[in-house]
Amino acid sequence: RYSLVQLIQIIMMTPRSMLLLLSLVVTTAAWSLPAPSKATATTTTSTSTALFFCSDRRSFLWGTTAVATSILTRGSAPAWAAAAAVTPAAALQQWKDSVATIDNLYANWDTISKQGGDAIRKELGTANFGTTASPLFQIEKAFKVLRDSPDVDLVEFTEQSEEFVNALVRADTMAYSANFAGGSGKPTPPQVYIDKAKIEVADLQRVAKSVSALL
Repeated sequence: RYSLVQLIQIIMMTPRSMLLLLSLVVTTAAWSLPAPSKATATTTTSTSTALFFCSDRRSFLWGTTAVATSILTRGSAPAWAAAAAVTPAAALQQWKDSVATIDNLYANWDTISKQGGDAIRKELGTANFGTTASPLFQIEKAFKVLRDSPDVDLVEFTEQSEEFVNALVRADTMAYSANFAGGSGKPTPPQVYIDKAKIEVADLQRVAKSVSALL
């Protein structure tokens, strides 16, 4: 038998379970909101209908995501304002540049990886050791804008972008580990982690194609 606290801890172990739990909480909270006053009933009819009574999967999920975002970002208006300032056109261009960067990294892997793990991480946007930043830097902000496009499947895009970010983290982890490999005893050679990072970048490239197909 598990206690309530243990069940919650188990659920929170997986990102998708957390998203599902959050959606349920937000939906319940939305339904419990008080009815609008007569003075505002006319101006809020379309919004209320879209949020509470829509049958379209995209509209419903967009509504719960919007409410969840407002709850999670409460008290951090500057960060939210900065994210909202990214236009759809700019977000799409950042994504296209990111795909080009990934393709270039993989195509020129031997040349770039010879410079060490940090050179790989710079391309991935996880380390900035120069005057310019990779378009992959803070790619999550672009994803937030792109997923709200009416032409994008919200559920599929959310899943694919989540997988992309996970692959990006794995590639960065391997490249970062290469910086600390070696030393006394029987250390793991840095090249082992460099090779693992290449495998993760190949997977990143694969997921990027799936994301692009949704845009």
